[in-house]
Amino acid sequence: MKTALIQLMRAIGKLPLLPFSFKLFLAKKDRRLRFLLPPDKAFICEHYLGNLRVNINTIYPIEVEMLTGAYDPKTSAIIRRFVSVNDVVIDVGANVGALTLLMATVANQGKVIAIEPGPPICSRLRNNLKLNPDIQKTVDVYQIGLSDRAGELLWQEDPNVVGNAGLLHHGGEPVKVDTLDNVVKNSGIERLDFIKIDVEGMEYEVIKGGLASITQYRPFIYYETLEPFRAIRGFDLYGQIYAVLQEMGYQHFCVLANGEIESVSNLQVLRSPNTLAIPKEKVDRVV
Repeated sequence: MKTALIQLMRAIGKLPLLPFSFKLFLAKKDRRLRFLLPPDKAFICEHYLGNLRVNINTIYPIEVEMLTGAYDPKTSAIIRRFVSVNDVVIDVGANVGALTLLMATVANQGKVIAIEPGPPICSRLRNNLKLNPDIQKTVDVYQIGLSDRAGELLWQEDPNVVGNAGLLHHGGEPVKVDTLDNVVKNSGIERLDFIKIDVEGMEYEVIKGGLASITQYRPFIYYETLEPFRAIRGFDLYGQIYAVLQEMGYQHFCVLANGEIESVSNLQVLRSPNTLAIPKEKVDRVV
């Protein structure tokens, strides 16, 4: 019944004479209807995550989802569960700050380090923070990419998904790249509790460039695991991540549809688009 109702609302929402306000109402009622919103609206949303203000341009799919009031329910649930008020958190691949803002809300007595290499996207991230001064003071923004060595790579936006970009291309805009270990060292932080990594297939390099910090601080590591990137990269990056972290005493968990987690013994078959790695000494406390 609910599926049929959603299909009906989708059909109604596509009617050209319906005002934007009504389409927005439908999207807020059910986030599955957010794609009804036309890609030509720019304004400030006053109620992201309850009372945060964010810039919205509906040409960006991420911002369309933010317009519903929240972003990526499963990842948001993981952050709320595994990040605490005094934690130091690193958001690698922060984009416009959809999850950075949530992290800063949860860890409001701690610190969030937001990593975003794309110049236009990082600018939107900074502008979102300016709209929320109480949050802004908790977040440090680094306009760099992360890899397993310092240097320079080419940032290129996906022409089919505006705002989505990566550093694996042969063309694009040159951007500075550093390692996670260097960021941690230069930031002056004395703890690291949670790392989220969403970098379009470069998760292995980010982790490889942060092994000293991971060894020292033993953070939770939440990283994207999408099967197409295994083929794109030409090697089993998820198998290598699993092996490296397992050797360091980490246990892996897939994220179920309801936001709960379940232990996995390998990443040969990916059971969720993101995987959570937990230090084994912390598993009994948090699972």
